[in-house]
Amino acid sequence: MDAALLASFSSLYMVILKMLPGIPAFGIPGAKIEIAVALSPIYGLLLGHILAPSSILLGTLMAMFLLPGKYTAFSYVTMFAAPLGALASSLVFDRGRIFKLPKWIYSIVIYLILLGFWFATDVGRLAALFTIPYFAAMSLTAFSSITSFSKRERLSAVALRILAGCVTGIFADHLYGSLGAIIVFRYLLAAFAPEALAGVYLAAIPIALIERGLMAGFSFVVALNLYLALKESKYLRVKVVERG
Repeated sequence: MDAALLASFSSLYMVILKMLPGIPAFGIPGAKIEIAVALSPIYGLLLGHILAPSSILLGTLMAMFLLPGKYTAFSYVTMFAAPLGALASSLVFDRGRIFKLPKWIYSIVIYLILLGFWFATDVGRLAALFTIPYFAAMSLTAFSSITSFSKRERLSAVALRILAGCVTGIFADHLYGSLGAIIVFRYLLAAFAPEALAGVYLAAIPIALIERGLMAGFSFVVALNLYLALKESKYLRVKVVERG
């Protein structure tokens, strides 16, 4: 069953990557933003924290193999961004536990690790304002996970949790890609001075908020409706609400 799901959803993701164009990233030569990233939270909801990132990673690898001209060298650095987003989303959606800790805690850990690397760079420290959406995503995740709702408010609780999962996944992808650009263009290629690259990031804040907001909004609408349609079925791989 898992092998069939992996094959099906990775193939679907590959086809979507082939169909949808990449959007050039603001100020970063050779970097593209894949519109298909908006599907990562939906994969996280349907497939869970193992199959979702695995399917997206496999689908990305197949697309890179079949369409090498669409991708740049930087694409190979960011190929783990969407899988990471699917992982972070799934951990927020799911009320289960890993090693006795709520799964949403691990999504926060992912953010904290990436932000630790971010602030270890000179560009990251100069562009500290760029990280505000990431802290907002972590706050939304924590709020949606610790806030108590009555049974009458269960739909509100589900909607809030799904919104938090979508926002968390979309911005985890963004954080990974942004950090990757710093490592490649500041340190490996030395193509930017720290101040110049930090300026690019700060100028891109409004663009990033609009772009990621639209992606998160799309993911939320689709994910919420999928949950409402599948919540009583065996096809939903995450436990969004406690039973009973």
